[in-house]
Parts: sequence; structure tokens; C-alpha cells
Amino acid sequence: MSNRTPVGEQIQTINAWCPLTQQSFNIIFDDAFVTGQGIDYAHYKAMPSPIGLKDRGDYRRDGLDTITSNGMIYVCAGTFTAANTDNTTDKKRTDGAVVDPSVSRLILPRFYNTTKSVGTAVNANPVDTGKRIYMAPGDRIYCSDPVANVKVSNYQKMTYEVGPNIPMYPIIELEVPIVDSQNITYIQGLDYCIDSTGNINWLPGGKSPGIDPETGKGRVYSVRYLYNAFWYVVSLPKEIRMTNITTNGVRIPERLAYFAVIQREYVYHSQNRGDPKNVSASTTPNRATQEPIDTIKPGPGAISVDMISIEEDGLPD
Repeated sequence: MSNRTPVGEQIQTINAWCPLTQQSFNIIFDDAFVTGQGIDYAHYKAMPSPIGLKDRGDYRRDGLDTITSNGMIYVCAGTFTAANTDNTTDKKRTDGAVVDPSVSRLILPRFYNTTKSVGTAVNANPVDTGKRIYMAPGDRIYCSDPVANVKVSNYQKMTYEVGPNIPMYPIIELEVPIVDSQNITYIQGLDYCIDSTGNINWLPGGKSPGIDPETGKGRVYSVRYLYNAFWYVVSLPKEIRMTNITTNGVRIPERLAYFAVIQREYVYHSQNRGDPKNVSASTTPNRATQEPIDTIKPGPGAISVDMISIEEDGLPD
């Protein structure tokens, strides 16, 4: 209801008889607060890969491209210290498999770190380089602190193959022994080993799932293991944040740090891979994008037609 009677003595929110003071954020302390609570991350900037393309819309490439992932080239831009406020985990079923689109929120400083630090070895604080951090959706984030525990658990079914058996993620440590479709358990170090790239290699002198004589393919086995998580930047809720600060008696605009939403990698096999036995032998370009659904290949009941005796006008001689 309008035109109500005021209650008590009225005062102004900003007192007209007090001097007006301008407020400024202490952005140096803001950076120090974030770096004091965070851990080190390596930032890889994404850029679309043009390798082997003749045209921007090409489906195929002229050469085998094994240095890109998700159609992107990733270049390390530097290391920063950021605070990861939380991490969710979730399992969602799709047409292809069960995926885990885990999302985290990352609070960043304004600048990358140097290799130097201030303080003792125990209480060392990172020093910024003055090189400002710029991010875009699609960039990769890796934890570069060797002491930080960013291992996560994953399980999957695999098929026995001669040579390296490549899992969905590089294996750091197996949590339980491998079990195959015949309910046979295998022992690490005796039947198989994990190489430096995180792949499973079956040892010649040990047992292995082997080939199923009915299908002619390798038997299925299950693994559960730990791998080091890494993330993609999926959105920047706080990208351009401007404020005014007073420096040397002058009010100037200053850009504040990013706030990013990052998603843990859950489709690792998006990188083109050469033949591990002979990488240079493959000259067939890998498909860079999804193959069209429609096909023009003849079916099993197609009739072969000889076109040699047919002239341009459609009539024989």
C-alpha cells in the first residue's frame, strides 16, 4: 500500500554530512588468498588443428594426425596456483556407454607462477610472472603438483589383445586383480604388468584371457584402477570483471581474475593413435570428424552392371 506514514526519525543511507570515500578491492591480497589455498595446475590452451586439411570443412586429412585430441592442438601456456572449491561425480548412461561428467569450480589468480617462491620450503608462496592468464572453453587443466592426490577410480570391460591393451585412461594403480569372462583371476607382475604409459601388457610366461575359439576374438575381462584426473574448461561464469583501484593518486581500471567451471575428462579415447607396432607404416588419414550417417556403399544384394558397352547416348553401336 502506497503513501504510508513514516515510522520514527528518517536517516539517509549515505550520510550527507560525512565525507565520501571511494572503496577499492585489494587485488594483490585477493591473489594471495587464492594462491595460499590452492595447488599448482598446468594450463594447456586449445587451438583447432589444421594438420592435413585441404579445406576448412574437410572430413579427411592427408596425413596421420596423432598429436591432436578432440580435433585440437594443446599448447602449455604456464602454471598457476588455483583453488578447487568442489568436485561432483555422476554416472550417466548414454547410447554408447556410461559416462562420468564430473564438474568442478576453479578460482584463479590473475597471473601465472614463476619457478621462484617466497618464504621457507615448507611455507613457500608462488610469485606471479606478470603474465596474465587468459582462458577459453576447451582449454585443458592438469594438476602439476606431484604431492597432490588427484587420483580417481574407474572400472571398465576390456578385450584381450596381443600387444598393449589400452584402457580408457592411463592406469596409475590397479585397485583389484583382473578377472576375465571365465572367472579367472590374474596376478600383476606374474601374468601382466602396467607400463609407463598406463597400458596393460600380458607377460609371455604368465596366464592371459587368450582368444575365444567361438568368436575368434580376445576374451573379455574387467579392470578397476586409479588414474590421475585432468579437466577441460567448459564455461567461464566470470570472464571479464573490471573494477577501479587507486594507484599513485589516480583511479584506473583493473581486471580481476577468472572464475572457471571445469569438467573432468570422461572420453579419453578421442585422440588419433598410430599403429603401436609401426607408427610410420600407416598412411591412411584418420577421420577427423564423425562420418556421415548416410552411405552409398552397395548392399549385399546389389547387382553388378557392366557399363563398357553403353555409349554416351545410351544406345549400342
